Amino acid sequence: STLRVGDMDAAELARRVRDAGLEIPVVVLAYNNRELTDFVARQDTSALERIFLWQGDVRVLLAMVKYIEDRRNVVHDSGEFGVPLIIVVEDNIRFYSSFLPTIYAELVNHTHNLIQEGLNLAQKMMRIRARPKVLLATTYEEAWHYVSTYEEQLLGIISDIEFPREGKLNRRAGLDLIQRINESRRDIPSVLQSSIPENEEMARSAGAAFLLKGSPVLLQQLREILKQHFGFGDFVFRTPDGREIDRAHDLATLIQKLQTVPGDCLAYHGERNHFSNWLKARTEFALAEALRPRQVSEFPTMDSLRQELVRGITEYRHEWDKVIVADFHRERYDPLIS
Repeated sequence: STLRVGDMDAAELARRVRDAGLEIPVVVLAYNNRELTDFVARQDTSALERIFLWQGDVRVLLAMVKYIEDRRNVVHDSGEFGVPLIIVVEDNIRFYSSFLPTIYAELVNHTHNLIQEGLNLAQKMMRIRARPKVLLATTYEEAWHYVSTYEEQLLGIISDIEFPREGKLNRRAGLDLIQRINESRRDIPSVLQSSIPENEEMARSAGAAFLLKGSPVLLQQLREILKQHFGFGDFVFRTPDGREIDRAHDLATLIQKLQTVPGDCLAYHGERNHFSNWLKARTEFALAEALRPRQVSEFPTMDSLRQELVRGITEYRHEWDKVIVADFHRERYDPLIS
């Protein structure tokens, strides 16, 4: 709905829908920031599911639909079946109205690439259903509820630094949230964003990437972070100093690269659970959960770690080959799993 609908506004429409007992979410798409600010100040918006702001990006319509889908499906998909989850913490309508379309666009592109790797129609459909979910939180309490409920499924968190906590605007709520998560799960990728450049050092000290609000390349940087830290796209092998040395775009090439990359590279990724995070983002849940509990310190040498990774992934592919009747494609035929 727009802010006004005939002889009533969107808030009144949402109240009438609720009072009629209809379980229909009402989402508002505003076209003017000043008018939106006045609307929020004057109206009780509690009956509205969410408010978005039009900023010229048609993908906001996709984000609005996917936002509703994920809110309604997360208990079943993530809570019961372990589908990974990304939490976005942002109370500013203008910013989450640009972040969510970017995130969902990358998710759709990521899912499209995974579908092409599906062995048959059933597996392709499963990968569509199992794409990572995205939840939006606007307060510290709401964000922590999501984190504590879905900690094992958490793929990453993108958070503002300043947002409400205990009913008041808190200037370091995002930093406190990330530090609290790090106490139990230091392997969860995190991003902190702020309009204050000096906050970058604070974000880095918490082990988080940093985004500067208002930057002309903000959304481009967000897309790069999703690819580099959240498991979208290729697995990028890096040395401990961050230098890229190789890439793998699927399980077959991952096995090949694991046999040649240096040992310090394996240790770097293994200590941070990068392999399991990447696999989880690709809907390979069983393999991700099998690898995640293993610690690098358990292996006497890096070659033994290398052999275990290759063995685990190879056996997993063989198991899939036993239970799935695959559509044959000459160009994708792999004799290693036949």
